[in-house]
Amino acid sequence: MSHVSKAASIVLACGFACAASAQSTQTNPLSQFDAEIDVNSGRVVNNTNQLAPVISEVVSVEDANWLRLRFDEVTLAGSDESGNASYLRITSLEDGAVQFLDSESIEQWQYTSAYFNGDTVLVELMAYPGSGFNELNMSSVIAGTPPTLEESICGPTDDRILSSDPRAARALPIGCTAWMIDDCEHCFLTAGHCNGGGNSDINVLQFNVPLSDSSCSFGGINHPGPEDQYPVDPASQQTNGGGGTGNDWGYLGAFPNSNTGLLPWEVSGSWFTLNSSSPTASNARVTGYGSVSSSLASCTWYLVQKTHAGPFDGLFGTELNYSMDTTGGNSGSPVIDETTGEAIGIHTHGGCFNGGGANAGTWANHPNLQNALANPQGVCIPVAPFFTFPGGLPEFIDPAGQSLDVDIAPNGAVVPDPATAELVYDDGDGAVVIPLTYNGGTSYSVTLPGGDCFDGISYTFNVDDTNGESYSNPNGGNIYSGTIATGTIVSVDLDMETDPGWTTSSTATTGAWERAVPGDYGRNDPATDADGSGMCWVTDNRPSEDIDNGIVQLTTATYDVSGSPDAVLSYAVHHDNTDTSGNDAFTAEISNNNGASWVTLETIPGSTAGWETHSFNISDFVTPTSQVVVRFTSQDLGTGTIAESGIDAFRIITVICEEDDCLADVNGDGAVTPTDFTAWVGAFNSNAPECDQNGDGMCTPTDFTAWVGNYNAGC
Repeated sequence: MSHVSKAASIVLACGFACAASAQSTQTNPLSQFDAEIDVNSGRVVNNTNQLAPVISEVVSVEDANWLRLRFDEVTLAGSDESGNASYLRITSLEDGAVQFLDSESIEQWQYTSAYFNGDTVLVELMAYPGSGFNELNMSSVIAGTPPTLEESICGPTDDRILSSDPRAARALPIGCTAWMIDDCEHCFLTAGHCNGGGNSDINVLQFNVPLSDSSCSFGGINHPGPEDQYPVDPASQQTNGGGGTGNDWGYLGAFPNSNTGLLPWEVSGSWFTLNSSSPTASNARVTGYGSVSSSLASCTWYLVQKTHAGPFDGLFGTELNYSMDTTGGNSGSPVIDETTGEAIGIHTHGGCFNGGGANAGTWANHPNLQNALANPQGVCIPVAPFFTFPGGLPEFIDPAGQSLDVDIAPNGAVVPDPATAELVYDDGDGAVVIPLTYNGGTSYSVTLPGGDCFDGISYTFNVDDTNGESYSNPNGGNIYSGTIATGTIVSVDLDMETDPGWTTSSTATTGAWERAVPGDYGRNDPATDADGSGMCWVTDNRPSEDIDNGIVQLTTATYDVSGSPDAVLSYAVHHDNTDTSGNDAFTAEISNNNGASWVTLETIPGSTAGWETHSFNISDFVTPTSQVVVRFTSQDLGTGTIAESGIDAFRIITVICEEDDCLADVNGDGAVTPTDFTAWVGAFNSNAPECDQNGDGMCTPTDFTAWVGNYNAGC
């Protein structure tokens, strides 16, 4: 059993009251203190033949109104895959409420527990036999104690009534209100000053909040069971921290409940519709978790959900004004158009007292709030259906068109509506929408229309779910792309597994290029090669070494692309450096005279996003000749920075396109005549793509026999 005592320091924050002459933010900071405990289990295993608690600790804080546990270190043995994952079971000894935490949910709760009523909880670590070592260490617990709070009521009486809107949550530990909206993931809005970057930021959302005790203080609140408490995802939080009336907003999302596995909206089944148009309400309503005073209302209503409607006074810039009863704890509540039931803003400031002044909120169309809603983070990023392509996505699309198989599968509650699935295709003449053919189950098919040879095309896929939400693949404004062509002739294809005959030079003290298996030695070097073969070119493949005090160069062999005017050069590049001045840039150059002169292909002044594949049309830089060479340069010119580079997957290819399959029309004049024989001889002598008449990707004498056959067949 653990013996605890109240810590010497008590964490308190000040409440805010409405003044008659000015509007003030309304918050109800949590009144709490840290209590020291000593739970240090050491490594324990289950030596029985059944699931059993291997750690059992009673945590008690004398006279606390509620407890919330902190976990310093938790080791949970086993795994979900093996069906023997350990978990924590936490039980309030006051009301029997139970929370379960596994290895995933304890991270989502940021190594804390839900709020538990009373001053004592039982903590058990449940383990399966033979699953391995478990451990639990705890040194403190958060406990609730009564604070002193002030009120803000517009008239002489508090006219709010109890309510049970399932869309609004009590937000802890700050003691505000948050409410679900109609974005894709049904995340929450609240006041910015409730979530402005401090230690008391919102990290738990509670629903089905029970009546409080009779103390009219935070210490007297009662918590719902853990099944009605949700941890907030810190990565989802966006806020301006509170910037005064009309400029005070926060946006956040919650993880699933650790007991039920459900999200808040899956339980409530409802959310507020956010109306960003100019409000026309004559009356507005605020619903939230405000405090009460014993002189005006029952203390059992303290920080439980209440609602009140009153006159809507208008919109002034991005500030909403209205008159109804609100108190500390209402901050973050929805401001609701009483006629439509739609939310038009966020309540943030109290400004009326005994009939004077008005309350204030931030309009839903605040530009920065709208920007946050358009760019969700964390769990608020929309969960889309799963798009996969069984046959892959083509790099080259046949001029006559090409069939494509698409699989669109549900993602949790997001179920695609087959009637809405479509392809949006653009060959440069404008977007064309083509419905996908539904084949049953999750299977669809469509034909990419094709186009003129060598044209670049782009396309995306769209689908709605059964609730009418729309999704695109790829998302985020990205597109799939390809080229109208029938294939390629590969002249050079190097995975660096064998020595390609390249040369290196260096003026640096360390960092010379070498062909090796990259070691990920913690100096910005790549962890693996780019193409999965194993080896690549890297700069100084040794621990704690990078390019220092000079220039390192890697020069390719000489390649003949004289017969390939449309040749494309590509390579995978990794470059990472800590220099912010651009002095330690990576440079790629090309020469068509065996290195007598050079033309820059690209310069990378900063860092790549890991391995990136970069492609270039050789003829855009130099005339293709039989003496093409490429050179890669990386450097550290004494600025005290770390620089590492890598090169892999080096290719030179020629894209070919044979419209209408008329291979015999070698000179491309639209007719098959004896002049095409002369053209074929020229293609053979220059190793041009038109030489390949049998489709084997090579230019050999057998293509003459194939040309004769194609000539006789005609077009």
